[in-house]
Amino acid sequence: MTTQQICRLDELPEYGGKELELNGKAYFAVRFGQDVYAYRNYCPHLGLPLNLMPEQFLDYDKRYIQCSSHGALFKVETGLCVAGPCQGKSLQPLATEIIEGTVFIISPTLVNNSDT
Repeated sequence: MTTQQICRLDELPEYGGKELELNGKAYFAVRFGQDVYAYRNYCPHLGLPLNLMPEQFLDYDKRYIQCSSHGALFKVETGLCVAGPCQGKSLQPLATEIIEGTVFIISPTLVNNSDT
């Protein structure tokens, strides 16, 4: 299992996002209230990055992660697609932990990430 610091919690805007690169793959983290969730930046429908604009991953109402290519909506807390052409599929999650105000990614996939 690998742990990697990504930022201080106060550096991540509430209901905002941050792009990450881990082992050459694109990921992102979003802050949803006082919690942080991280996922692979890869739409399960088209295989494209979810955001067109830097650091923009949430919909207008900041309730869902939104794919900017086709509008699919994903639950922030689980990554499950609830609307759009990939409904029922999920984003690939990374575990996060906040320790003394610092956000960490904690995941075995950082060591052996063989997915596409």
